[in-house]
Amino acid sequence: MKNKHHPSQLLWLKRAAIKGSSLPVNARRWVYIKTALAALTLIWTLAIIAIANTPARFVSKWTLILPGAGAGALVSLDSIGQATSTSSSPYLSSAIDPRENYKALSMSQILLDAAAKTVKLTPQAMGKPKLKLPNQTGLMQFNISSTTAQEAQDKAWAHYHSLQALLSQLREDEINQRENGIKMGIDGFATKVSQSQAKILNFQSQIGLVSLDQFKELALTIERLRHSKVNMVSKLQGVIASQKMLEMHLSLNAQQAADLLKLKNDQLYQQLLVIYTESTTTLAEYSGRYGKKHPQIMTQTQQQQALFRALRKRCKILLGYQDDTLMLMLSADDIDGRAQLMKQLLSVTTEAEGLSHELRSLTEQINAWDTRLEDSNDDAAKLEDLHREHQVATAVFTSALAKMDVGKADIYSAYPLLQLLAPPSLPLKANTMARVLTLLGGIVASIFSLAGLSIMWIRKPILQKILTT
Repeated sequence: MKNKHHPSQLLWLKRAAIKGSSLPVNARRWVYIKTALAALTLIWTLAIIAIANTPARFVSKWTLILPGAGAGALVSLDSIGQATSTSSSPYLSSAIDPRENYKALSMSQILLDAAAKTVKLTPQAMGKPKLKLPNQTGLMQFNISSTTAQEAQDKAWAHYHSLQALLSQLREDEINQRENGIKMGIDGFATKVSQSQAKILNFQSQIGLVSLDQFKELALTIERLRHSKVNMVSKLQGVIASQKMLEMHLSLNAQQAADLLKLKNDQLYQQLLVIYTESTTTLAEYSGRYGKKHPQIMTQTQQQQALFRALRKRCKILLGYQDDTLMLMLSADDIDGRAQLMKQLLSVTTEAEGLSHELRSLTEQINAWDTRLEDSNDDAAKLEDLHREHQVATAVFTSALAKMDVGKADIYSAYPLLQLLAPPSLPLKANTMARVLTLLGGIVASIFSLAGLSIMWIRKPILQKILTT
């Protein structure tokens, strides 16, 4: 049955769409007028209700700015090292706009909840601010609305302070994490410093070399000893020269001079020498007067020989040996001062022997110090390497500490500084944009309604022309 009546239904629809109702033109006109009035009444009733029920909205605006310049700090530690802290510009990377990061933070629920709690509102009543990011600038333009001007400004301030508090919290957390990372490295650096110090102490206790200054002092000591040796050799050569001159002048060596002085200082020998000299003189006088067989000459000769034998015997007792030439070199009166020269010879000989002994001792000392210095060369080099290793470890450790302290001052490296360029405004009048949009919507709806009815009014001739064609 449905298939049977289906064509008739389509024909009815076609006839209704093309020919319309069978009412007269005036009647149809009144129907369209009533329909238009009803539509306009409905549209403007809804618009008036919307305008009446929409409260006035006050908008507070504020602007933030991100400075574009970076900052840097350099700390130099004398003889240890240096620490550098640099905060680059947030706009160095063309791929990342820090304002987008701040936009995400500004619209985050945690920030909105904190701001709502500040002004004692619910998150729904707090609402989200609107944000505009002008191109080629570092500006962030915010606005937020509320039912009163003061509440709108309070919301704006709450949002701003909450954003700054969140940034401070994030910066502190970032610094703590970075500091913890540096502390882990510092522990390793401190261990290296302790180990290098322990190596130095152990090495010093093993070799007995406390410091490199001690090694340098050892080298200086050797140089001083060598300088003393040079002076001593020069002095010894001078003394030996004086000794040789005296020996040549006296025709004696030092031992002979000492023996002669021993004979000269013996009173008995001196008495015998005086008598022997007188006897020799008398014999010489007699020899000029008398012949060899003369009794006085023979008597004086026997006396001289007896005295000579006495001198030889006394010389044997005093010196332990007999030397006729040496005995007769003494004179009883010492007119030429040979005794004084012999004393000088003994003095310079003694001085030469002393200098020679001292020179031998000094040479032995220099050899011993040279051996010690030679043995200490490798130890000094090893100690210097250990000190250098300790100095490097100390420099790294101290620089890391300085960098950590400097890094604490650089709080804007991860989250750049955000400054308030224009504070939240106190709106003087309500925002009428919602009402304007409502009125504009009513006008547009009215135009579309009238346009639709007009099209329906003139549809018959147009459709008939299309279908007949």
